[in-house]
Amino acid sequence: MHGSGPERRTIFGIRARLATLAILLAGVSPALDLPSGAIAATPQPRQAATLQPPAALHLSVVDENGAAVPSARITLTPGQGAPVRGETDYAGRKEFTRLEPGAYSLRVEKEGFFAVTRMTVHVGETTAVEVRLNHVREFTEQVNVVYSPPAIDPVKTQSSETLTSEDIIDLPYPVSRDIRYALPMLPGVLQDSTGQLHIDGASTRQVYDQIDGFNVADPATDLFLTRVSVDALRSAEVAQSRYSTEFGKSSGGVISLRTSNGDNHWRITGTDPFPGLEDRRGLHVNNWTPRGIASGPIRPGKAWFMDAAELEYDQTIYTELPANADRYAVLRGSNLSKGQVNLADNNNLTVSLLINSLYSPHSGLDPLDPISTTQRYSTNAVLLNFKDQHLFQNGWLLEAGFQTSSFYTRLVPLGSQTYVINPNGTSGNYYLTNHGEGGRNEIIGNVFVPPLHKKGKHEIKIGIDIDRVSDYEQYTRNPYVVESANGVLTRSVSFTNAPPFTRFDVEEGGYAQDRWTISPRWLVEPGVRFDSDSIVQRAEASPRIASAFLLKRDGSSKISAGIGVYRDASNLDILTRSLSGTRTDSFYDPTGTFLILPPVLSTFTVDPNQLRFSIVNNASAALEQKLPRTTYLKIELMDRRARDIWSFVNPGASYSPTGPFSGNFILTNGRQDRYESASATFRHVFKQNHEIFVAYTRARALTNADFTYSLDSVLFSPQAGGPLPWDAPNRVVAHAFLPLTHKIDAAYTLDWRTGYPFTLFNDAEQIVGGPYSERFPTYFSLDVSMERRFTIFGFQWALRAGVDNITDRGDYSTVNSNVDSPEFLTYSGALGRSFIARVRLLGRK
Repeated sequence: MHGSGPERRTIFGIRARLATLAILLAGVSPALDLPSGAIAATPQPRQAATLQPPAALHLSVVDENGAAVPSARITLTPGQGAPVRGETDYAGRKEFTRLEPGAYSLRVEKEGFFAVTRMTVHVGETTAVEVRLNHVREFTEQVNVVYSPPAIDPVKTQSSETLTSEDIIDLPYPVSRDIRYALPMLPGVLQDSTGQLHIDGASTRQVYDQIDGFNVADPATDLFLTRVSVDALRSAEVAQSRYSTEFGKSSGGVISLRTSNGDNHWRITGTDPFPGLEDRRGLHVNNWTPRGIASGPIRPGKAWFMDAAELEYDQTIYTELPANADRYAVLRGSNLSKGQVNLADNNNLTVSLLINSLYSPHSGLDPLDPISTTQRYSTNAVLLNFKDQHLFQNGWLLEAGFQTSSFYTRLVPLGSQTYVINPNGTSGNYYLTNHGEGGRNEIIGNVFVPPLHKKGKHEIKIGIDIDRVSDYEQYTRNPYVVESANGVLTRSVSFTNAPPFTRFDVEEGGYAQDRWTISPRWLVEPGVRFDSDSIVQRAEASPRIASAFLLKRDGSSKISAGIGVYRDASNLDILTRSLSGTRTDSFYDPTGTFLILPPVLSTFTVDPNQLRFSIVNNASAALEQKLPRTTYLKIELMDRRARDIWSFVNPGASYSPTGPFSGNFILTNGRQDRYESASATFRHVFKQNHEIFVAYTRARALTNADFTYSLDSVLFSPQAGGPLPWDAPNRVVAHAFLPLTHKIDAAYTLDWRTGYPFTLFNDAEQIVGGPYSERFPTYFSLDVSMERRFTIFGFQWALRAGVDNITDRGDYSTVNSNVDSPEFLTYSGALGRSFIARVRLLGRK
């Protein structure tokens, strides 16, 4: 059985020569960043207007907790003459020089913040202004707030897309409590049947997952399993290309989640306080996902806290199973506790504790896998971090942080009876017991240098990150058998269990990056990164360069391009497969009595001395154009070529049904991947952040090594290439959030794409045809909702009703791809049409 994976089709070639455009990009002014708030001005003695020389004005932009806001867009408009524009640097500062004295209107804005629009600054009388911007909140005590609209960012060279807190809360998607189901609303982000995410053709193992700047991926597998309440997120950004050398060991992109902080206002919000009921074999609670956030001041103006808790209870009933063994439940919870204290005016400390827990007493239950074959499954994670940020008077900004995280997994079958696999279903008890513990201790440090002026302006940042990663595993595998549809033995599988093991890795990295503003319209960002670890035991350089150029002085048209070298982290899950034991497969004749060939022994061989870091060359270019009114168009081309990726090969195997059969799996650096894409994105923004978004992507994702062999999933075929499991040649994503009336909003999300490919195999665990040579049916999903806001007892509430998969299309996630099975090419796992309701407490009116 194969779960769904992206699809493939031929596509036009996009050459890495895009790199040459990286030097020819359009201009940008200093940094940017902004919300809305108050100002503090420093005056100087008034002089006679006719004698006043050109004046200077220093602006600093901070958020509601006093933290610097970089890259805020600033516009100074005099009574007469052209506006003067600029952006804040990494320390949230911007200095304007040679200004004509007089009254200027000041506007400061940055996406994700409320804009400051009503300030008047008297240049020549005032020398310094501090602007306080407030993060966008769904419910605010102020009536006349102004949103910072999306715009072409003059100092952004990175290729990325962002979901704001409004997008995450307002748009409908299948599992609205899990951010992993929201991110596929962005072009280039695809989700497989296990819930894992793939960015622009990359494996989920190649994606760097972070929350508030710290790595949260599983230490052993590099999978994105950590959960945090979606109500606590300020933004979710996906960087796909041209991203900073600050991010190492992340050739497939960066997923960056930012959570909210408390402020000087007491706030309590809640979502889904009432359980869902289902009348299936009696009335019962089938789903309950309450979430709540409390935040406020510990000491106003000095210290704040935020706590976001969520609980999930799901119960699924299968009427195909006996009434006393027809259901399984999942209980999951998470809690994020966060505090910030300003140790001094320019020094703030943030402490965060995230706890995850999940338990299911009958994991794996479905109509073909009865309750005896299920497992008791539990996972727990604890992540504690500290981050200190200090802004010195001379403009230097120092950031230092530490995180320790622990992950625990336990999988226990319900007994020790022999596990039996039959085309009509399984029986007995599951064969695998697992206890795993992973850990990561992470140190980060970043220094942001004050702007240097030499042939333009240079904003330099340098930093380090050091990780100690550990993986402890204990596996016990019992024998199991495979039968034909009429119950005749066709294969038996036995294992030699290895003792428990622990594997460590120490990863070290450092980088330097320069944001070089050559002119108000031309920005270049060169950088270099060095990485090493205790497994590969050599340092490797990753140079990168990106550039942006404004084609028009008003910033309405921009081209960006870049090329860079990216690398992947050493994966402990792959590295330790040689420590997990061996496997023996015995194949029987049609009577189930005699062996038809000698037993096949499967072993995994790993020689760390022969391994090296993978290397990925990523080149891309983009054109951004502002169309009439607040409409924006972006066209982007990308070419991503990877080599030296870790993969197992099976050199003694054959495609012949008669053998030879081989299970001698050897880890090499032989895998090569390639991804090419062209995309067009259209966005129209209305007032109050309502918008329409549509994107089309044409792409292909290919590899020369499609098979991921493991002791629990062997294939007695040689390694071979083809489309990657998440290859999707054509895809359209769209969403909109629109007002119907003063109090009612409507929203929809749409996802259409080519079906993911899958591989055919036979009873002998051999590939039939080429890897991933077949495809699932075309995928189409349309989710719609309406939400009304109202006030009861002095509190504002929001009530949503909607339909997921309103067309009731069968978007399958699983297929029986065994050519010897009577159920061959039977699709399953489709989520039909479902009606949803949601209640939210927004706050006191």
